[in-house]
This record gives sequence, structure tokens and C-alpha cells, in this order.
Amino acid sequence: MSFQQGLSGLSASSKALDSVGNNIANSGTVGFKSANAAFADVFAASLGSGSQIGIGTAVAGINQQFTQGNITVTNNALDLAINGAGFYRLSNNGAITWTRNGQFNVDKDGYIVNANGARLTGYLANANNVIVPSTPAEIFINTSDLQPQATGGSVGGTGLEIGLNLDSRKPVFAPNGTLTGSSAPNLTIAAGTNDTINIVVDGTAAAVTIPPGAPYGSAAALATAVQTAINTNGTISAAGRSVTVSAATGTLVITSNSTGATSTVAVTGGNGATDLLGSAPVTVAGASAFNVGDPTTYTSSTSATVFDSLGNPHLLSLYFRKTAGNTWDLYTNMDGGAAVGPTVLSFSTTGALIAPAAGSIPQSHVINTGAVSPLIFNLNLTGSTQYGNIFGVNSIAQDGYTSGRLSGLSVAADGTVQGRYSNGQTRDLAQVVLGNFNNPNGLTSLGNNQWGETADSGQPLVGVPGSGSLGVIQSAAVEESNVDLTKELVDMITYQRQYQANAQTIKTQDSILQTLVNLR
Repeated sequence: MSFQQGLSGLSASSKALDSVGNNIANSGTVGFKSANAAFADVFAASLGSGSQIGIGTAVAGINQQFTQGNITVTNNALDLAINGAGFYRLSNNGAITWTRNGQFNVDKDGYIVNANGARLTGYLANANNVIVPSTPAEIFINTSDLQPQATGGSVGGTGLEIGLNLDSRKPVFAPNGTLTGSSAPNLTIAAGTNDTINIVVDGTAAAVTIPPGAPYGSAAALATAVQTAINTNGTISAAGRSVTVSAATGTLVITSNSTGATSTVAVTGGNGATDLLGSAPVTVAGASAFNVGDPTTYTSSTSATVFDSLGNPHLLSLYFRKTAGNTWDLYTNMDGGAAVGPTVLSFSTTGALIAPAAGSIPQSHVINTGAVSPLIFNLNLTGSTQYGNIFGVNSIAQDGYTSGRLSGLSVAADGTVQGRYSNGQTRDLAQVVLGNFNNPNGLTSLGNNQWGETADSGQPLVGVPGSGSLGVIQSAAVEESNVDLTKELVDMITYQRQYQANAQTIKTQDSILQTLVNLR
């Protein structure tokens, strides 16, 4: 019997040494799980009673230790380490295998694969970039250009949102060109008297003396006198600030040379007197009219970039002009074109924007880039204020963008694979799934760091990382082998001594038999 016992011991020790050698050989293999030999004693079947002597030992199984390995960072975003339980689900021409080795890359066809070409599987994003959990499929990375989107063109899009502060300390824009008399409200010019009018043109004020008439019996005669007085006034006759006066029956037409805008002034009275103003001041229209090219005609301005349906950028300029204590006019123009507006902005006494409602201002601008025209979107000033502080833009955002090329990938802890594009956009492309088993030791080893499902392992429990009992994923990292070299070297010495001891039992039995043979 002892020969059989010793031989079984040699065989078991040899297999244990094989297990140790395999562990040591794979101590640098990413995702490798160490294995230990499990021994069982062997007894011969017996119908009798009493003590039995065993007939040796046998290796009952090789148990893998699915404990967590150390995690080491790398420079590859597609190196994935599982922190916790679970296996990556791989597809190799439809055959499903499982692995802990997360060293992946993108192959020539755009699939995420391991070193052996097996494809990583997960949930894919639909046409609206929404990941829909369903049957796991091979993860494909679409490297085509990201289609451009016009500002305000997305479903439920925000258009252009700007939060800013308008300086409440700025003066109100007084209407330049107000014509006032020295004897308000009426200016009377009679024979034998002189009178003075104050005229303001493009922000420049001057006193103009009108000589007495003989008397001024007509609008034409009064126009001649007013024009003469203006022409001899050096203050407002400077370049860009001169005013011309023409007469029609019963009226004076005053024109600002800087803008070409006009104002018609009623003329009343007869030979003895001419009423120039009536009951209210007269404005020379356009003397202070908004002008994109003249910063003196608005209080503050800013600009933002928006995009058309072809991804072409356009510069939207905003001009703010204070017209009353809590009221401003807003003008906009695109790419230096014609101004649109004004839109009246109203603020409360605490500086909050109260009109227009919800701060939303529709914009429509004609463009000639071949894209959809006009470019229509909402300009949203919600959150804008009028405080006693300098003008400034606090926030700006818009939902349009130009086309972009895939520039990089990242993987979140929940397995979401996100693409980064050259235009600053990101898109969720897929979500890696993991699987776990009730009995991982029931899996069959297939080599290349892969396991296969068996009846002993049970069916896989598939889900996204972090759900249920599944671990989370760390991107740009790998899970090292969980082999403890110190332990393996000690085990090697132990199994070596066991082998030697079993060999010694065979030698001893041989010596006993030899003694029996020598008996004569």
C-alpha cells in the first residue's frame, strides 16, 4: 500500500508545484488570478468496521482566487480596471467570453478590442445620443465628423443666453437736438427785438441769436434768419455738427447733417410775431439717433458668437442705450449688418430684469453663407441686472457649434464611453457592461486571460458598473495580477519538502521489501 500512498503524494505535490509555477509565471499578467491546489485524502472502500488506513492523496481541484489586484495608472484612456467584482463581457465572432484584463484599444474597424481581437460589449447610444439598456452589443466608435448645429436649432435648445450687469449710474441719453427758447415755452421774435434759442446737435449745445425781423411774416423769412444765425455760430457749425434749415408753407424743416434725419417745426402767428415752439420743445430728429458706428450714441456694448446650420460662426453684437432711470433700449446686429431694434428692457427698483417676460428676445438675422436663412434663435437675458456697478458680462452660453472631429475618448466610473470632439462638444457613445457569477470558480479557463461560462458557474448577472454587486471602472488604469510572490515562494519550498518526503516513503518501502526478499 505504501507505494501507492507515496506515488499519490508525489503526483499531488507535483501538481501543486505546477500551480505555484503557473502563478509565478503570471505574476506580471494584467488581470491574472492566482490558483491554489486543493488536496483530498483517499480511502479504499471497505465493508468492514474499524479503523481504515488511507491509500494516499489526490488533487481535488485547482481553485482560483478572485481577490482584487492592485490598480496601476497608465496613459491609455481605454485601459480599464475593475475595482470590485465582475468581468468584462467580450464577443469573439459571437462567442461570449469573460475577462478581468482591461487592456483595450480601437481596431481598424472602429471596435474596442483586446490584444486578441475580441470585442468589448455594452449598451449603445441611439440617434439622439441617449444610451438605451438592451441586449449588449459590440461597442463601435464612430469616427465620422460631428454634424454642426445652428444656435437655437436643437430640440428644447436654449439659443443664446447672456447674463450681464448694466451700470445704473450711467446718465440717461437726453435727446440731442432739443430746441429751446430763452422764454419758454414760447419764443417770440418781433420787430425791433432780439432773442436767443439754445440748440443741441449731436451732443453739442450752442446759443444762437436770432436778429429781429421786419417782421418775419413767413416761414421762409424766418428760415433764412435762423439759417444765417446757425451759419455764423462756430460751435455747432464744426465738422459733422452743422444744421441746415429749410422752409415750407407754415413750417420749418431742421436737418442734422451728421445723420440726415429731419424734424418739422410748426410756425404760427402773423406779421407781428412767430411762435416757434408752441407748448413743448422741438427735437431735431436723428441728432442723437442710435448709430452702430458711433459709440457716443449708446451706453454699453458686447458681442457673442453664434452658429448657422452649416457650422459657420457669426458675430452677434448687442448695444445698450439708457433711456430712463430703469429703462434701456437694446439693439442687435449680426456681422456688422443692419441693426435690429430697439427692444425695451425694464428693470425693477432692486435691479432685476422684469421685461421682456422671461428675458427672452426673438432674433432673426439674414445670412448669406448658404445655410438656412434667416438665422432664428432666442436671445435670453434672464438673470441680467441693473446695479450700481460697472458694465460686465457674467455668463454666456449658446447651443450651437461647428462641425468637429473625434479627438479623444474617456470612460466614466459607470462605464460610459464618451467621445471628445475638436469643437469642444462631447457625446456619450456607449456604456460598458460587466457580468458576475454566483460561482466564479465554476468558470473554465480558456487562456489569454479569458474564462467561459459553465453549468457550475451559473448564468451571468449582467449590468452597468456600480450596480448591484458589480464594481466600478477606473479609466487609464489596469488591475495587476493578484499573485503574492512571497507566498508562492514559501509554498514552493513546502511542496518541495512534501515531494521529498513522499519519495522517502517509497524508498523506505523498497528497503523493507528488499529485506523480505533476502530472507531464505
